[in-house]
Amino acid sequence: MNQSSNRVAVFAVLGAAALFGTSATTAAILIPEASPTAVAAWRLLVGAIGLIIVTRGLGFLSMFRHPLTWLMGLAVGAFQLFFFLSADLAGVAIGTLVTICAAPWFSGLLGWVWGAGRPSPIWFVSTVIGIGGVILLVGAPTGDSLNLWGVAAGLAAAASYAVMTNSGTKLAALGHGANHILAASFSLGALLLLPFVITGGTWFASPSGLIAIIWLGLFVTTLAYVLFGVGLKNLMPGTIATLNLGEPLVATILAVALLGESLSTIGWVGFLLILFALGMLARATASKAAESKDMVTHV
Repeated sequence: MNQSSNRVAVFAVLGAAALFGTSATTAAILIPEASPTAVAAWRLLVGAIGLIIVTRGLGFLSMFRHPLTWLMGLAVGAFQLFFFLSADLAGVAIGTLVTICAAPWFSGLLGWVWGAGRPSPIWFVSTVIGIGGVILLVGAPTGDSLNLWGVAAGLAAAASYAVMTNSGTKLAALGHGANHILAASFSLGALLLLPFVITGGTWFASPSGLIAIIWLGLFVTTLAYVLFGVGLKNLMPGTIATLNLGEPLVATILAVALLGESLSTIGWVGFLLILFALGMLARATASKAAESKDMVTHV
């Protein structure tokens, strides 16, 4: 892997995170009446169809011969279910906080166990700083008590994300195309959530519903995960998960600009900490290949 591939992969994952960050604002503006589970199900269904189209054929069907594809597909569906369950039980703020903060650690440690390599010291430092920034940005939830079941669901969502990312990187390392991996696994995930499509109401038939589905399905899922797939081929799972901390940055910018939400001084400090952490990790990751190349040249 060369420095250019590393740099492209970093920016591709950051681009995916930026697209992910538009989902909440899109739903809030265009389809406020839709349930989160129905939105997630439609997003996954349309996104899976888009990924199948991107593969330009049925070659992705060969992926179903590999057990890791089935594991990844289950993780894709489980991530959506557990994330929205966490948001419902514990509230959006704490559900998002638990999931986003736990995902990098679960992804990095699972990748280490699965043989992807030990995360670098820079990854540890940038992840700690980034998670600290997310905590300041999202803020502590208000309420009388913390719903432990909601926290558990958030941790399950983060674990599902870790399994999804690590399964994808392992399949990519075996030589399978990223788009084929994603088309197969997301098709399985969409089948798991199909009942929520059927029972989620008729909001999707309205003009705003159709626009929301097209954006969330084809852009926030298909395009975003095509970019995500570039990361699967070139980056370690923990690095991918940490770079995805860019999602709350974009979500915050849109919420302030379009939804009239305000951000406290502490929130802006958290915002800047996340930016700093992402910049630190991106620079270190992009230069890693060059250092490796120099080592090989001088051997």
